[in-house]
Amino acid sequence: MRRALIAVAIVLLIQSFSAAQTPDRLEGRWVGFVEGLQGKQAAVATFKKEGDKYTGTITGLRPGMDASLKDIKIDGDKVTAKTEIETPQGNVAINYDFVVQGDTLKGKGEAEFNGQTYGFDFDLKRGGEAPTGPQPPPQPRREVPQPQQKQSLNYFVGQWTFKWVGRESPLGPAPREGTTTFTLRPDGKSLDVRTDGESDNAAFKESAVIAWDEATKMMTVSERLANGIQIQSKGDWRSPISIRFTVEPIKVKGQTVALKRIISVVAAHSFTITEELSENGGPFVRLGSAIYSKVGADK
Repeated sequence: MRRALIAVAIVLLIQSFSAAQTPDRLEGRWVGFVEGLQGKQAAVATFKKEGDKYTGTITGLRPGMDASLKDIKIDGDKVTAKTEIETPQGNVAINYDFVVQGDTLKGKGEAEFNGQTYGFDFDLKRGGEAPTGPQPPPQPRREVPQPQQKQSLNYFVGQWTFKWVGRESPLGPAPREGTTTFTLRPDGKSLDVRTDGESDNAAFKESAVIAWDEATKMMTVSERLANGIQIQSKGDWRSPISIRFTVEPIKVKGQTVALKRIISVVAAHSFTITEELSENGGPFVRLGSAIYSKVGADK
């Protein structure tokens, strides 16, 4: 009996040692290419196993940028993960679906932005160095339909419904929703803006005046919020798909807040607003975002 127990122990020890020497099928460095909007680019993915979880990074979506892989899961030969990257229009999530077979890792990354879906095809092999020799000739850049609304105050004229989702701040309550009406003044170069909204079952009103310089594609905006706070800003609309605002510092109850705001022109009947806030010189953090839809628009 003693000899039998010793034999079983030896077998278990050998099996344990063999399992420890067997490399994880995903962990390690994977090198190859990704093909997307910029054509074919070198790409590197790395995975590390910590306990029963994985961490990792991936390159190739932007030159010189390593993106952290999150929520990495492996089920048989299928691997899923995601990253989040910052863009001038806000954070964009990319979801990955890979298949690992031996020394190859192939799959797709997919992102949805402003109602459009963008795909990236990955073809990676285990180990090795990132490609440094001559690269394949760049592929013609894919033409992706982009909203090309004419930069004009007429884009805004009319009534829009909105829903703003985010956190409460010194600038106002959250969430909130309502309607905003843009009316063109007789001079044709400025808009009167009136907002009638509701937050926490309480009604509020806000107003603004927007002046437009056709030559420079710049807006000058003066706003009065429901709580009486005045906001002065300038909007750069040289890009047909977004308006980037520079906002003057705002004094609120003895503190100074700074606001970042971007309007993304989605379509003739829809635009979004993304805002970030800094309080007393602190870092900018996400404040909230809103979707505006034009009333009566033929979609």
